[in-house]
Amino acid sequence: MSPVRSPEPLARVLPGVLVQFLDRASVAVACTRDRDLVPRIHYVSGWQLDADQKSIWCFIPKEFTPGLQESLDDNRRFALTVEHIGPHETYQFKGTGLSLRPATDHDAAVVARCRGRFASALIALQAKLAGKTAVLERYILDPAVAFRFAVREIYLQTPGPGAGTLLAKLEDTP
Repeated sequence: MSPVRSPEPLARVLPGVLVQFLDRASVAVACTRDRDLVPRIHYVSGWQLDADQKSIWCFIPKEFTPGLQESLDDNRRFALTVEHIGPHETYQFKGTGLSLRPATDHDAAVVARCRGRFASALIALQAKLAGKTAVLERYILDPAVAFRFAVREIYLQTPGPGAGTLLAKLEDTP
């Protein structure tokens, strides 16, 4: 049994091991869909677990906001896939949109920490990238919007035989 599998049929908050994962993960991408089920990819510059421990803030650059509001207005569905580069530890968090607002200085500080983790993960894989932190950090774009979604399901996506396994469901509470 996975150490992140929820001990109850419905958990109230994200399991602690996933909270820790979000603090060490290094890259993320999100997806929405429109009413015709056409997917939209939204590159995520940074993420942070909300104080409620059951919703996640995603910080999305302007270049990846087209279609975001329309998809959320239509169905509120949102999927965030987060990876720790190196060990390829990967999880997908699925849920429903709660709020969308312009990014703040606080959000930019969260993104700066994610940038650092991204660069460090790549340097750890390729020693020849040492000294290129600033170049690598430029791959992570500045956030334009902050989007918060309530996590409903968490799936293992680490490559291997367990990929796609539902690990936890969270209660559907506001």
